[in-house]
This record gives sequence, structure tokens and C-alpha cells, in this order.
Amino acid sequence: MPPRLAIVDTTLREGEQFSRAHFTSEQRLALAQQLDTFGIDILEVPSPRLSPQTDADVRAITSLGLRALVVAHVRCVSADVDAAQAAGVGGIHLFYGASPHLRAYSHGRSLAKVADEAVAQIRRARDANLYVRFSAEDAFRTALDDLLPLFDAVIEAGVQRIGLPDTVGIATPWQVLERIAALHARYPQIGIEFHGHNDTGCAVANALAALEAGADCIDVTVLGIGERNGITSLSGLIAGIYPRWRSLLTPYDLRRLPELDRFVAGLLNISIPFNSPITSDSAFTHRAGVHTKAVLRRPGTYEILDPESFGLPRHIDTASRLVGHHALSARAAALGLLLSEHAARAAAAQIKSLADTGLLSQGTVDEILRTHAQASSAANRSS
Repeated sequence: MPPRLAIVDTTLREGEQFSRAHFTSEQRLALAQQLDTFGIDILEVPSPRLSPQTDADVRAITSLGLRALVVAHVRCVSADVDAAQAAGVGGIHLFYGASPHLRAYSHGRSLAKVADEAVAQIRRARDANLYVRFSAEDAFRTALDDLLPLFDAVIEAGVQRIGLPDTVGIATPWQVLERIAALHARYPQIGIEFHGHNDTGCAVANALAALEAGADCIDVTVLGIGERNGITSLSGLIAGIYPRWRSLLTPYDLRRLPELDRFVAGLLNISIPFNSPITSDSAFTHRAGVHTKAVLRRPGTYEILDPESFGLPRHIDTASRLVGHHALSARAAALGLLLSEHAARAAAAQIKSLADTGLLSQGTVDEILRTHAQASSAANRSS
């Protein structure tokens, strides 16, 4: 079990790189407060130099008195560090491209030059009593032999964490496990942060692998929004940790998670994806007869997550042709109806036949149950 976990929420920074995102000042402050109430450990905000309004918003966020550590995501540039400090943040997240791709086609600097510029800004920030993390951007397309001298230099300069971003989402869980385990063994005294993009659908799996390998800090956004198709989602990370290392989640108010996802979905004018862990409409809906029979007896038979932990209800779907008589008996009981097994089976047969042409409404199902309950009651009286 990982000894500790710090969640970095970067919805206000990485999240605004999502193609449909634009948060107003009021929305930025409201989201910062909701994330803090949930229990986020580190709140990452954009560089104040991004725009005049961003500078004003970062200053407003740092004035809220949040429990979370507010950090600014900035380049290894003196003006960026100075602007972040002036805005009142408690720390900075420095980054620099490390891979051959970024060295050749982005900033054009050698690794030695990258190290020199990073070290200068780390010392500058540490002298200002700021928390400092340094990330080697595109770390999983960078040879380990190239990363080690860079990390050696920034650690000697005083960083508290090093970051391993899977910037293009190329890594597999096995690669993450191997690389972070190697770095954890080399730098046991330094925190390790993982930032995983979801281009190949591995973001959550990679985040869990990072924790297993020794990372103590995971970057997330609400709904997983971010550049291209985003990064590890907060709900996805929580869902992955819950059945494995639940005690790591004790600091977080899990019942606020659905509200957070709904809030951001509303800001973006999108629906929560149907396959979003925990917070999608169907996350705790059971339909197939063999499933519903077992779930009614013992929910854990077909649930690895307890909806009650998140303040959510469990739903047994009775309006399709997959319905079984056990689910209908339970629905009838909830309606205050007495339904014999024979009547429940008859109702199931009728519903299956009708549902062969399409989904039924719950109202239609309930009316069928009432009809069968009344018929059953009448038959009992006549006998």
C-alpha cells in the first residue's frame, strides 16, 4: 500500500486547455472553493503571466484562505517565478521539456542548459520560501540516462518533488511502474508526482501504477478534462484507489464528488460521460436479471464501489427485456404492493414482451405491477 497520497487538482490550469473550456473569474473562484472543500491537497493555477485577468484571478484565489496549497504552473523563467510570488501563491510547479522531440522542436536547448536554467529558478524560489516541484516534460519519451543527471541537479538545488509527466499519453502501466520504481529507489527522500494524459486510454491505470511504484502525488482534473482528450480524472483516480487502498481516501469528502463533476459539466455545457466512474447516471444501475437478483441479496456481489460512500443511490432497472422477477418483486415492495412469485413472473413476461420493441418508462412498469398485484389479490379473495 502506498504510504501517502497527495492529489494535485489542475482543472484551473490543465482543464482550461480542454478545447471547450473557458472559466470566468467567478467560476474560477467557485471551483477553487469546491475543490478545497472536497479536500484537494494542492491546487494548481495557471501562470499569472498568462493574461491580466488570470493574474487578478490567481491573486483572488490566494486571498481565499484555502486549506489547499495553491501553486502556479510556470516556466523556468525569472519573470514567471516573480509574477507567481507576487500573486501570493505558496509554491510553483516548474517544468521544462526533456525529450529529444521537445529539445529539437520546442525550446531548442540542450539538457545541460535545461538543468542550468531550472536550477537557477529553483534556488530563486526556495530563497523566497516557496514550495517547488520540477517536472521533466515528456518524461516517458526521454531516456532514463538523460533524466537522471537532470533530476540529480534539481534535487541538489532544493526541489521538494520531481514530476514525471506522460505528456503525450504514450506510457503503459508497466513502463510507469518500472520508471517510477527506479526513481523512487534512487531518490527515496524526494516526492514523486505523476501527470498522465489519456491519449491511449491509460491515464487512470498509469496513475495507479505510479502509486504502486512509489509516487506520492497524482495530477487530476475534474472529469479528466485537459489538452486533447485530457488527463487522469478525479473520479477515475478515486474509483481506482477505493477498492485497493481505501484508507488513502480518508482526508477527502467523497460525498462531494458527484457535485463537483456536475458543477464542471455545467460550466462546460456537456454531459458527464456515460462511462465516467462513480458519477455517471449509469454507474450504480443494475439491469440484467442474474445481476439484480444477487445485488438485491448482497450488493457487493456485483459492486466494487459502494454508492453510499459517495452519497449516491443504487438503481435497479426494471424497464427492459432483461428484467427478472426478483427485481420486479423488489420494485413492487417499494411501491407498497404485495406481489406473489407467480404474479411477479407473469409481470416479467409481459414486460419482456413489451420491451422487445423498445425501452419502457418506469411509469408503464409500475402500472403493470399494480395490475398484476390487483389481479393476484382478487384471485386470493375469490379462492
